[in-house]
Amino acid sequence: MKTLGSGKVVFYAPNGTNLQLSGEIDVRGDRVSITEIIYFNGKPNGARETNLPLAQTVIYWEPEVYEQIGYEEE
Repeated sequence: MKTLGSGKVVFYAPNGTNLQLSGEIDVRGDRVSITEIIYFNGKPNGARETNLPLAQTVIYWEPEVYEQIGYEEE
């Protein structure tokens, strides 16, 4: 299972509500850590980290793009 990357997390609370967070995701054991960058006047000014239980979350990973350098197709 993938444990580190960018994406969106939907947390389903016991009272029936849900919370959607996006940012850098790190799965540690039975917890999910989401780091969101806080912007002020269009520039990054800080970060907020939220820890949620893995059993009550759904993770939507963003596809990763790998660039191959030094290769040209002829």
